[in-house]
Amino acid sequence: MSRPMRSTMSRILITVIAGTFLAGCGSTGTSGDAATSGGSGTSAAGSTGDSAAKPTDGCPLSAESLTKATSLTWKLEEKEENHPLETAESIKATVCLFTSPDALQQGGDPLAMRADVVTGGDVATVRQAFTDSCTGFGGKERESGKGVVCERNKVVVEGLVEGGGRLVNVYLVNADTATATKLTPVFDKIIASVS
Repeated sequence: MSRPMRSTMSRILITVIAGTFLAGCGSTGTSGDAATSGGSGTSAAGSTGDSAAKPTDGCPLSAESLTKATSLTWKLEEKEENHPLETAESIKATVCLFTSPDALQQGGDPLAMRADVVTGGDVATVRQAFTDSCTGFGGKERESGKGVVCERNKVVVEGLVEGGGRLVNVYLVNADTATATKLTPVFDKIIASVS
């Protein structure tokens, strides 16, 4: 059932590019959109995500912690080491792709969430790209427990956790407006689940 990472990543890249384009055009609900309504999840983020099951497969999140944070059933679909980032192929990341069949998206695809882990000198580059992407499309960064999220058009679909010489970028890949809006209040819990 698992598809090759290249095929999956190609679909993800197309979705991310389309989402970024739509976000820049003022659409609401694709992957760059974010929101202050995520603030309502801030107070709940602390202990809930931290008490979730810790990953044992080298990913910074576990399917169990995502399930606890979102009330959706998740599974680790694919993991790839040294995967070139689609937006900067010279940067290699550990990529963990999680899917949830509980929230089918356009075309009947499961909802997807991706966690990219970069280390060393690439941390500063990816951190700056996150800020540029967020503010460049009218969003704003806000603190989220042990990390930050990007809020745009009252929807949060992306955040990051930095520390210990690594950066973890967590984001919804193909969320439609309704799903992204529904998950905004719990995105802080997702960020809190990063270990």
